[in-house]
Amino acid sequence: MAESEKRGVGRMIAGLRQAARAMLRRPPSDWAGPDAARAAISRARPIEADNRFDVVCLPGGHDSAALRGLTAEGHRVLLPAAADLSFESLDRTRRDLGLGATVCIAPDPAWRALAERFREERGWAAVERPEGLARAFPLLSVVIVTWNNREINRLCLASLFARTEWPNFEVIVVDNGSSDATPELLRELAGRHPRLRVLELHENRGFPAACNAGLALATGEYLCLLNNDTVVTRGWAAALVAHLVRNPGLGLVGPVTNAIANEARIDVGYRNLGELPAWSREWVREHDGEAFAIPMLAFFCVLMPREVFARVGPLDERFGTGMFEDGDYNRRVRAAGWEVRCARDAFVHHWQKASFRQLGKDAYFRLYEENRRKYEDKWGQR
Repeated sequence: MAESEKRGVGRMIAGLRQAARAMLRRPPSDWAGPDAARAAISRARPIEADNRFDVVCLPGGHDSAALRGLTAEGHRVLLPAAADLSFESLDRTRRDLGLGATVCIAPDPAWRALAERFREERGWAAVERPEGLARAFPLLSVVIVTWNNREINRLCLASLFARTEWPNFEVIVVDNGSSDATPELLRELAGRHPRLRVLELHENRGFPAACNAGLALATGEYLCLLNNDTVVTRGWAAALVAHLVRNPGLGLVGPVTNAIANEARIDVGYRNLGELPAWSREWVREHDGEAFAIPMLAFFCVLMPREVFARVGPLDERFGTGMFEDGDYNRRVRAAGWEVRCARDAFVHHWQKASFRQLGKDAYFRLYEENRRKYEDKWGQR
């Protein structure tokens, strides 16, 4: 069976499962099951840093010392041969080497049109000199909500700082009144990472309200909501930004993942977190540039331009603790005229239900029914 046919069958099966659950008025997935996150975290090794952006130098009078400095810092610095200076050839190099966030240095005006094309179609930064390269990338704001689960929070943030090669980003963690050692962990990490800001709420205000508090502090051109029970892979942000850059009609974009109850879920080939980086590199290379329309992006990881948030507004806090606020926001984005798509060339590992697991099964199902009614009342459907 061809890869496209496999994808179609997978989406069809996911859609049928979702439709069946809706007809039976069941939550979008069965209860959480075994706590895979805690078992995996107990065996997890420290995450190696892989967070340097890539540099492509077009012909011109380059500062050799500056380029040597970039190489010494761990950046991949490419000086393409003359035969590789067409858009098509250089784009093949990008795909074959798995370039992530990339800055194109074009000191010669004759090559700036090529650099600009990569900016418009691939989301690269474009500069004339190797100075202030990180500032050439638009600012990305990542908002994470925490509620207990200290070690899950630690792993999420460790992956974020170790594997986000997009150089211009800020992280805003909103703690929802954690009663474990999470607040102390966040203060410790904020002291080590200048990009990290922590907002400590003294009570659990629910997921939508906490997201809104973080988004109110965000200053980025792109806004990301990222669940605390995720582990990111290199290139995740660059791929999502690239989709938004080349498709101005796109309002929300999210990655594929190993665990979610809709079409964003894919079958994966890694057995543990140690195998995740190598597997994800091959996956995103094979699916370079691919994205598909999806009925609803779950908010375990979602990216939007600031313009979308400014027009659509904050998450609806009527949904309290959470559930259905993401489906609601998807509908609002579409109602405002934007598309919603899932990127197959971005992958984020998801443990799923790390916070809801703390409620217990009965409370989870009660909350699902309560918020389902709120959603149906708001959108006039029964």
